[in-house]
Amino acid sequence: MKQEKESEKESEPARARILQAAVELFADDGYKLASVRRICEAAHVNVAMVNYYFHGKEELYLAAFDHARELARAAAAPEAGPAAPVAPVEQLRLAIQAMVFDMLRPGPASLFSRLVARELIEPTAAIHMLAERDVRAHHALFTGLIRGVVGQAMPADVVQKCVFSVIGQAVFYARSRIVHELVAPEITYDEAGTASIAQHVAAFSLAALDGLRRQHAAQAVA
Repeated sequence: MKQEKESEKESEPARARILQAAVELFADDGYKLASVRRICEAAHVNVAMVNYYFHGKEELYLAAFDHARELARAAAAPEAGPAAPVAPVEQLRLAIQAMVFDMLRPGPASLFSRLVARELIEPTAAIHMLAERDVRAHHALFTGLIRGVVGQAMPADVVQKCVFSVIGQAVFYARSRIVHELVAPEITYDEAGTASIAQHVAAFSLAALDGLRRQHAAQAVA
């Protein structure tokens, strides 16, 4: 069975095999540890093929982000038609839960979120390009959603700290899973466990934002 899977994998185009191996290794081990040689071994190709298709490791890294993004889009549920307006709190709740699921769920659909989380923790020389292409849009989404919950009077720097706090929770769960398994084995990462984590992060974040909103309103009146 294993030999059949290996033969089936080797029948795929070399470029596709390199991309898939690169995405998985970059997401798991980071840019520095995921060497070109390891990627090529996983893809069953000669090292020279990376230079032939991608002109080096950095361009392969950028191509891996593009590939992972397409995998995530392909796995996403089709957009529904126009629906009734959703309250800002509920919009943020859904966005937080979706973010946590994207980072924690197994399989290729999670690779893009895992790559972004890895890049945020261990920035590479590509961080500026990736920020423009991938990070800024995600950041802007949560900035707008959080602003809608806390109100327009909240100082911009406080809103940004809230954005980082909310996103940081998801990144922490995604990148510290091995630690959790050692110190808190009751936290699981199966489908039910991931759903519980997503609900907790959303509820915790919304409660904290509501508390900040109330505190700021009380200070404004005083």
